[in-house]
Amino acid sequence: MHILETNRLTIRVFSSDDLDAFAAIEADPDVMRFFASGPRSRETAARAIAWYRTLQEQRGHSFWAVVHKANGRLIGLCGLIPQRVGGVDEIEVAYRLDQSHWGQGFATEAATAVCKWGFEHLDVPRLISIIDPGNIASIRVAEKNGMRPVDQAEYDGKVCHIYAVTRDTEH
Repeated sequence: MHILETNRLTIRVFSSDDLDAFAAIEADPDVMRFFASGPRSRETAARAIAWYRTLQEQRGHSFWAVVHKANGRLIGLCGLIPQRVGGVDEIEVAYRLDQSHWGQGFATEAATAVCKWGFEHLDVPRLISIIDPGNIASIRVAEKNGMRPVDQAEYDGKVCHIYAVTRDTEH
C-alpha cells in the first residue's frame, strides 16, 4: 500500500518481499550502533515487518518502507510510531537507512514528508524524535525537519534527547 512520494522516494507499507533487504539493513552494525539491541537477526527483522503491518492495520500508520524511485530498491524505513515518554503518549517520527544512502539527504527527505503526512492525518499537537545524544546525523535530520530539543528521557536503557516539532511550525 502506497503512503506517499517525494522527489526521489516512495514510502509504502512493508511487505514480506522486503525481508531480504530489510534484514540486511537491520544486521548492519553501523546502522544499528545506537540501538541497545545492536544488529538484529533475520528472524527479528521478519517479526518487525509483521509488527509494522499490524500497527498499520490498527492505527493507520507505522514504520514504512522507504524505496528509492530510481532503482526500486528498499533503502530503509521511516514512519510514525506510538511511544510513551515520561508518562505521556506521543507519536515519534523515526528513520533508519542503509548506510550506502547516508549523507545524501534521503533521511531528511523521508522524515520531512512523513512529518507533514502526520500533521495532515493525525490529530496530534506535536511529533517527536527520540535520539541518542551521540547520533549526530539523526540530530541533524531532526533539526532540518524543524524539530528542536525539548527534553531528555530514558529510552532503550539510556538517556536520550527528545526533539519535537509542533503542528504550527512551518515545514
